[in-house]
Amino acid sequence: MRQGVDGPVDGGFLRELGSSPAEFERGLYLALPGGVSSPAPLVYRAEDGDAVLEVVLTAMPDRRVGQFSIPVTQARLRFLAGDAEACRRLLSRIDLAMQRGGG
Repeated sequence: MRQGVDGPVDGGFLRELGSSPAEFERGLYLALPGGVSSPAPLVYRAEDGDAVLEVVLTAMPDRRVGQFSIPVTQARLRFLAGDAEACRRLLSRIDLAMQRGGG
């Protein structure tokens, strides 16, 4: 699901995802069973050990490639707690759960 370019923004960073918000949410809950809460629609708080990540999703217009339509979601990610290593581990765990096959 990780696609596009990561970029810094407002103390966090942006990611463009080739998935719908619902697909991202499913992957997030799979990555961190019992470690995800949603205080508002399309807003998630992911916790693993000392690391806490806030994720805010925005559905974007689908990307069309020929006859194919690919959903696009913008994710704003911002760490609220944790040292650099704990944050890296949390993000790696989420990224691993979001991977798709196909090379």
